Amino acid sequence: MQQQNTFVKDLNQVLLSNANVSRLIVGGDWNVALGVIDKKGGIPWRPTTCRDYIIAMCEELDLIDILRKKKPNAKLFTYESKPLKMKSRIDYFLIANSMSHLVFHVNIGISIASDHRAVRLNVNLTSNKRGPAVVEVQQLSVTR
Repeated sequence: MQQQNTFVKDLNQVLLSNANVSRLIVGGDWNVALGVIDKKGGIPWRPTTCRDYIIAMCEELDLIDILRKKKPNAKLFTYESKPLKMKSRIDYFLIANSMSHLVFHVNIGISIASDHRAVRLNVNLTSNKRGPAVVEVQQLSVTR
């Protein structure tokens, strides 16, 4: 637990000092559910120190849990333990709030890992070039 807390605090400092956070996408296996909707079965959900650090980092960097923003009431899980009869969403993308309108699809699907599911994020990246009505559209698809 202490290593997890240290990692999130260090990540926050690195991102603050080195990243253009207005165009930031951070994803991975965070190993912590952010809210009660993200856990089913097992020991009842409760906030942890690591979860609090992640929430504080999101507030400081203006990041959002994009799946929760796009699907606020969806009960979707990325981790399952059949012996513990428990499911949780511990894999997710945190993105700059200013980029949320660029996300056209986010969902959870199958994965090669036996106990984790993949989180898929599709983003439209648009840039205007000089000239009459020239627009370049790029699509970014990321799977965690």
